[in-house]
Amino acid sequence: MRLKTRFLMITILVLGLLVCLVYPVSPAPIAAVPLMPPPILEPLQAGSPQDFELPPPSGFPLDSPDHTSISNAAITVASQGHRPLVEDSVVNGTNGHVVLEATWDPLDVPGFPTLKIKQTCLEFLYAVSHEHYGTITGPVLGGWNPDHNPREAYDYVYLEKDQATYVEVEFGTWTAGEGSTLTHSGSDDLDIFVWAPGVEHTYANSLVLITAGVNPEVCTFVAPRTGTYTIGIDYYSGVVPMGWRCYVYKYQALGGTLFDGRTAVEDTADIGFDGAFDVRLRRITGTSLDLDHSWSTRVISNVTFINFHAPTVTVLSPGATPGQVEGFGLVTINWSGNDINAGETLQYTVEITNDLGKNWKPIAYTTQESMVWDPASAFYGLPPTTYEADGTTMIANFLVRVNVTDGRYSASDTSDNAWMLFKMGCVQPPPLELYIVVLVGAIVVTLIIIDVAVFFYRRASSRQKLEMTSE
Repeated sequence: MRLKTRFLMITILVLGLLVCLVYPVSPAPIAAVPLMPPPILEPLQAGSPQDFELPPPSGFPLDSPDHTSISNAAITVASQGHRPLVEDSVVNGTNGHVVLEATWDPLDVPGFPTLKIKQTCLEFLYAVSHEHYGTITGPVLGGWNPDHNPREAYDYVYLEKDQATYVEVEFGTWTAGEGSTLTHSGSDDLDIFVWAPGVEHTYANSLVLITAGVNPEVCTFVAPRTGTYTIGIDYYSGVVPMGWRCYVYKYQALGGTLFDGRTAVEDTADIGFDGAFDVRLRRITGTSLDLDHSWSTRVISNVTFINFHAPTVTVLSPGATPGQVEGFGLVTINWSGNDINAGETLQYTVEITNDLGKNWKPIAYTTQESMVWDPASAFYGLPPTTYEADGTTMIANFLVRVNVTDGRYSASDTSDNAWMLFKMGCVQPPPLELYIVVLVGAIVVTLIIIDVAVFFYRRASSRQKLEMTSE
């Protein structure tokens, strides 16, 4: 009877095991985290070229009646097939270089057969603006007296020696309210006096000449020395003024290499920045004719040179396709950088995120266009945001961003799609059905072993009893 009971128990346990295998007991499956689209990230703004005030419409002021009338001089863009350089143009560099070539024709001056061009100079002139506004603080002296002192108003500007300067001054009355303007009548007149540092402020010492009946009045001069110059503003007629405005362009010359002979070649990239310039060509004979700008100088006004360009960068992988999966081992990140300015070294900063751009972590600073990233690195890795499904571990929502700079401008690019890391063979808690199977199996095996042992024990006992009875 006991034997039958044990076999019945074993049968029930085996049937229970079969039921567990057919209908496994398992927790609710963990839903996979959907692969979210990458966020709209604001790229780094490319740096802008340096801004410069454009010179007055008349171009560079020179004390000559017509400084562009010289017909025997030519300035061409050598980097663009010797295209003629013209005023008010914008010239983009070829591979980041606008190269100019200037040439004078041979001299043919009647009466001076031995006159030769010894050197040629090609210069780039740009203007730095100086703008002041003021009110009349002293007495207004009526009538015209060039040597009366004080003037109605004064302004001051620092100039370098040989710096060409354009001055424009306006006298008038300020209108009321915020954003007021300076107004004057047609009969208003003013005069400008400019005195070099350390000279007496008299009519004879002024560096500029008076122009009658003009408001605003303009003048040009070349600074004879370095220092602070005084601009005297003198009222003459019309409505009694209540204010003044002084506007100064201080021209500076860049380039200026002296070339022997009749030809000069300059690379405008050597200036070091983009901007609008007056291009001045001078020929030097070593005679007094060099002082006559109408004879010795050619100027092409307001030419904008663009030599420096922002670099570009494109992240190639990972993230090239939606839902891309990378192994949990070493991850190769590739990108491509480009710069029109040939020869510039591009510096890259590589950043990684696993929360779709909320937090970025730099993982490399390099000049290469590829790197290997170890997600498991304590320093270069990221805190895991994991979930488990089907015996694997996945870390989703990764993005890569690469920033590039050429030392002047910057740009940035982010991987087109989010991607995930995938790790196989991770250690996970065994499922519940496995515990049940192991437990049932252990009970069954134990009962079988007990029954087998009992069976052999009873058989041995019966045999022993028979032997004792037979004796």
